[in-house]
Amino acid sequence: MGLQEVKDEILNEAEEKASRIKEEGETEADEIIESAEQEAEQIKEDTKEEIEEEKQALKQKEISKAEMDAKKKVQHSRQKSVEEVFKAFEEELNGLSNSQLESFVKNAKDKANFEVEKITGSGEFEEFVDLDFEETEEQGLLLESANGKKSLNLSFERIIEDFKRSYRGEVAEKLFDEVKK
Repeated sequence: MGLQEVKDEILNEAEEKASRIKEEGETEADEIIESAEQEAEQIKEDTKEEIEEEKQALKQKEISKAEMDAKKKVQHSRQKSVEEVFKAFEEELNGLSNSQLESFVKNAKDKANFEVEKITGSGEFEEFVDLDFEETEEQGLLLESANGKKSLNLSFERIIEDFKRSYRGEVAEKLFDEVKK
């Protein structure tokens, strides 16, 4: 075998090896590209799912907020209705007739569990009080014993507050049970 043949054989082997390496490189490059494309597609899908989940979460948050706002409005409206009932009670109390004022004084004295000596109250009660009377700006009556140690506060403000505290639930129930029916 001559030098030329050895040289040709080495070149052929080198070309074959280079061709194999090139082919393997191209195959590996194709695999890397395919893998990268799959990974990119997966990232795209994952991102799409995350965006959809975020959209759903935001939508649910908005729905929840709207429901909460609606409940607040209903609660405010109900509270306003209850307050209107108490306002009507207050107006009725402030508009008592003379016979009702006289009954109020008599009932107040009967309710006191002590000997009433002095009554402080608003001017409209004075003509119905047969005891020491002192006029005040506050609507209603304050009954006191002779020594001042015992008293009964029947001011309209106190009566209204007691009425609210005692009957708020019942008033609301009556108002809103009728609405449900």
